[in-house]
Amino acid sequence: MKIRNNNILGLNNLIKLLGVIILVGACQNDGFYEVPQDDSPVLVEFSVATPGIADDSGSSVDADARITSIYILQFNADGESYGTLRYVAKGTGTTGGKYTATLLQSMGTDDNYKLVILANLPDYGFLYGLYGKTYAQVQQACLSAETTVPLVFDDSCPFPMFGVVNGGASVQVQENTRYNGNTELIRAVVRVDIGIGTKKTNPDGTVSWTNTGSAKQPFVMTEVQVWKAGQKYTYMPAVGNYHWNTVTTGGITSNQIAIDRPSAASGGTATMTYDYTYITSGIYCSEKIYLPEADLLWGKIFDENHTNRLAIIVGGYYKNSADLSYYRVDFTNDVSGEKMNILRNHVYQFTIKKVEAAGYDTAELAYNSKPKNLDFEATVEPWTEGQKSSVPSIQGYYLSYQGFNGGNVDWTYAAGSSQRIPQKLYHWINSRMTFDYDNFYKEGNKFYAPNIQGGQNGELYATVADALIYEGTFPDLMVSGDDMVDESGNETIPWKTGTTLTAFDLCRSLEENGYDDWRLPRLSELAFIYVNQESLKALRGYTPLSGSYWCGSEYLVANATDEQRKKSDWAWAVDFTDASGYASWHLKTAKLKIRCVRQNLYNK
Repeated sequence: MKIRNNNILGLNNLIKLLGVIILVGACQNDGFYEVPQDDSPVLVEFSVATPGIADDSGSSVDADARITSIYILQFNADGESYGTLRYVAKGTGTTGGKYTATLLQSMGTDDNYKLVILANLPDYGFLYGLYGKTYAQVQQACLSAETTVPLVFDDSCPFPMFGVVNGGASVQVQENTRYNGNTELIRAVVRVDIGIGTKKTNPDGTVSWTNTGSAKQPFVMTEVQVWKAGQKYTYMPAVGNYHWNTVTTGGITSNQIAIDRPSAASGGTATMTYDYTYITSGIYCSEKIYLPEADLLWGKIFDENHTNRLAIIVGGYYKNSADLSYYRVDFTNDVSGEKMNILRNHVYQFTIKKVEAAGYDTAELAYNSKPKNLDFEATVEPWTEGQKSSVPSIQGYYLSYQGFNGGNVDWTYAAGSSQRIPQKLYHWINSRMTFDYDNFYKEGNKFYAPNIQGGQNGELYATVADALIYEGTFPDLMVSGDDMVDESGNETIPWKTGTTLTAFDLCRSLEENGYDDWRLPRLSELAFIYVNQESLKALRGYTPLSGSYWCGSEYLVANATDEQRKKSDWAWAVDFTDASGYASWHLKTAKLKIRCVRQNLYNK
């Protein structure tokens, strides 16, 4: 018997790609969100291959291939070695399995990074406390919770995964960088399958066993125990415990991680028990046993580490006996004598070929004694499923103040009149009240002090200059890819219909690129889009604005009465019809176009 010691990422043609887009950006100032002029955000693109994705959405129906969350750890590169952790960014899922995130830009040709991807962690908050730590320190901190019961992975708890961009090589983080090859993710744990008789691979790729015919063994399996299983596992392998292979299949190059040695977590061990509910027909246990990596301290079978070594104990009934028998199965191959360590992202499959006699009376006795009366065959299989597809296109259209796509901040809003578009202030002018455009709704007034923290729509503004004193643009703004239409398919829509805030509500109902926090732009933000529209037009899939567009800011009529200062029938707009980009005001019942925006959550 030849043991196939393949790791999961020695992929055949059964891998599908998951696209990930990274928006690389600067840290924001806590006060006025000022972006350093030499550290502006840039957009780069890379793709991730994850085993078992079975549809075009990038989200597999199989729990062992599903990705529900991604974080990127940006390490300084010291040559081709890891430096310290510089930044952590959350990946936000859009559509078709694509993600966006914010990273730091390289500040020169010698400013290189290594980009580590972690997926499906149950908690990421601790990562932000690891800035300045080495890879080894981060790896030791990235541990699962301790458990003394069997690990369970399903739709709500998918497998934690790990990968590094560009085959682990250091990279520059610059605008429009497209990294070569696919970053492939590996699971943090191993899978163990065990059965009696004859193993077969089913058409859907699953594995089962049959115990019939001349090869039938006189044994009914009732439980499987794993002794000395680690109570924790590491999300990341130690840096010296893996290497990279570059494989090209179907014209697509993949950087594949090959695990060489286990990266076991320190701490205690436990016995994991899988009773009859885990076992099919008394014959096999498949896709139920998941374990941390383990160093098996190999020397010889039944050596001084025999009772310190992880091993499988199989329990059941031999020849219809009323008494249970227990047998020890080590991670070796009875045919070749080859010994294995337990490495992440591998599937270890044990086939019990022959049960010669009754085993030990207890599981403890079987574990502590020399294995007997059981012959088995062991293989290490690749943990892969699914198919390949092409890398998806970039999703998401961004403007960063005086940075990526947002270098222009001067706006000619009327003939002979120009204004610099400011950034949003942290506090409302002449007060210490913080404010958030996401909460602006209702309608504004110029008669009472605006209840901006209670969701009122700010002030009423008689001039553009008045509006820009109070309201600046968010420094990192995402623009929807196309105009809004209402339920009847109308492309021009009133700001207000009766008492319904139609324009606000349409944007609030938008779900695009995986986000549901869209809103109507303020006047400053609509102007920011206008003066940088050529940059947005250059992005693939973006539909340019054309026509007059509503914003959320409201207009104060000249010589306003007290009632008109309490509530306005007018709102501001910006004209994209020609090259003017002029501001204008319209009755709220007029029908104009609507384009929505959203803001980064971290810089409210």
